[in-house]
Amino acid sequence: MSCIKEELPISAHLPGDIKSDQVEMGPNYNTQVFYNLKHNHSVSENYETEWDIAFECSDSGSHVILNSSTFCKVYKTTITNFNDSISLTGISLEDWLYDVPSGNLDSTALVDYNNGNIYIIDMGVSVSAGGNPRGYKKILIENISNNQYQIRYANLDGSLDVTKTITKNDEINLIAYSFITNSTVEVFPNKNNWDLMFTAYTHIFNVNGTITPYRVAGVLINRNNTSVAEDTIHDFNEINYDLVIDNISFIYNKNIDVIGYDWKPYNGTFTIRENLNYIIKTNSGLYFKLRFIDFYSDNGIKGSPKFEFQKL
Repeated sequence: MSCIKEELPISAHLPGDIKSDQVEMGPNYNTQVFYNLKHNHSVSENYETEWDIAFECSDSGSHVILNSSTFCKVYKTTITNFNDSISLTGISLEDWLYDVPSGNLDSTALVDYNNGNIYIIDMGVSVSAGGNPRGYKKILIENISNNQYQIRYANLDGSLDVTKTITKNDEINLIAYSFITNSTVEVFPNKNNWDLMFTAYTHIFNVNGTITPYRVAGVLINRNNTSVAEDTIHDFNEINYDLVIDNISFIYNKNIDVIGYDWKPYNGTFTIRENLNYIIKTNSGLYFKLRFIDFYSDNGIKGSPKFEFQKL
C-alpha cells in the first residue's frame, strides 16, 4: 500500500467579467479621481485646488512633490535668509522648475531643498476660476526626520508667515498640504486601495529642442508597486491570463505616467487610439487588461473617460 498522498488538482485560473465604467473629471479636468479596479469603483475624488504640495511618507522618504494639475512650479533663489525680501523681477520662464511627469522622485523640482536656499512656489492656476493665478509662496523646508517634516512659508513680502510640522502617515504614499488652509489635506487614499488616478497634470514636451510644459488630462498609476505594459499587437478580446504570464514581450513600466494622456489624440476633437491595450499589474498582484472607449460623456462633454477592463 502506497504512503504517497494523492496529488491535488490545481484549480483553473478564472478571469473576472468584462466591465466598463466612466469617471467625471469635468470639462476643465478640475476633479481628481482615484479608482480601484478590483472593486470597480472610485475610491475618492477631490478638486485639484485642494492641495499644493505633498510629502513622501515612507520612513526613509524625504521627497516633496508639486501639484502639477494646477501647473505648479518652483524657482530656486540664492537667498538663504527667510526674512529677506524676495521679488519675481528678473525670473525668466526658463528659470522655473517642474516635477518630471514620470514621477521619478529624484527628479522633482524640490529635489535639493535641503541646500538651505529659499524656494518660490508658483501655486499655478485655478481652471475652476477661469484660469486665475493662485499666487506665490516662499518656502523653506527646515527639518526632516523619519516621521516628520517641518516647513516654513510665507507670502513673498513676508506676510502670513507660517511654520508647520507635518507628520508622516505610512498608510499613504504622500501626504498633501494646502497653503490656502495651512493644513494637511486628505487627497491620496490608502496606498493599497487604489490603482489609477484620473487627473490633469503637467507634461513636459520637447519641441525642436524647446522645453514646453503643458497641462494635459490623463491617467497616473499608483506608485506603490504598480506597473503597466502597453500592447498594440493583440486584440483586446484575445488577451488572457496565460498570454500575459507567458509572453516575455510585455515590458512593464513603473513610471506613473505610463498610461498618461496620449491614448486620446486631438484633432479638433478627441478620439481614442485604436487597438491600444494596457496590462496592469496592481499592488495586490492581480493582472487587469484595460482599454479606453471614449473621452466624452453621453451629452458630449469632454473630460469623461470611459474604459473597459477585466481581471485576468
